Amino acid sequence: MLPRQFLFLVLFWVCATTMSQQTATLSDQVGLSAQFYPAGFIPTVNYEHFFNGKGSVVFRLGFNFTDRQDFSDVNLTEEGEGFGGSFGYRKHFPVGKGRIIVGLNTDIWSMEIDWTDVVQESPSGPITPISGNTNILVVQPWLEGGYFLPIKNTKSSFGATLGFGREINVITDGEEVAQGFIGSVSVQYLISI
Repeated sequence: MLPRQFLFLVLFWVCATTMSQQTATLSDQVGLSAQFYPAGFIPTVNYEHFFNGKGSVVFRLGFNFTDRQDFSDVNLTEEGEGFGGSFGYRKHFPVGKGRIIVGLNTDIWSMEIDWTDVVQESPSGPITPISGNTNILVVQPWLEGGYFLPIKNTKSSFGATLGFGREINVITDGEEVAQGFIGSVSVQYLISI
């Protein structure tokens, strides 16, 4: 019974804090982010345009570096990189001195993947190593949630988000490479302009 009461008090406090604050009009922001996922790293430059202090659209441009190690169920190894970006929508909820964000994003990456694998033509035949290169266009819809806190005496803020989505190879030039569900952690630094 105690955990339910504690959860109720926490939720009540969050709601009361959110409702008691006036929604400040946030100005557009530019910044940098570093997104980490189990098989890679995505550094980006970001632009966020606010509508009314409650919603914003986010645009990112950057590079996607991947080393899928043993995550691929298609090949033994897959390594590569590519250029791309994303666009998304965020909803903002003031809490304490900062704000919670919830968002929906879509990334598009043009990736070049070098892969290695093995082939065994018969159960008793030799195992032959093979390698190749595949170019893919990846569309990645994903959800995010996180918290941003203003940095005192500046026009900037720092935040961290968690993301969950799916990589979908929509165009493949070469042999098949891995795709599937993906989770990520992102840290972001933003400056109001």
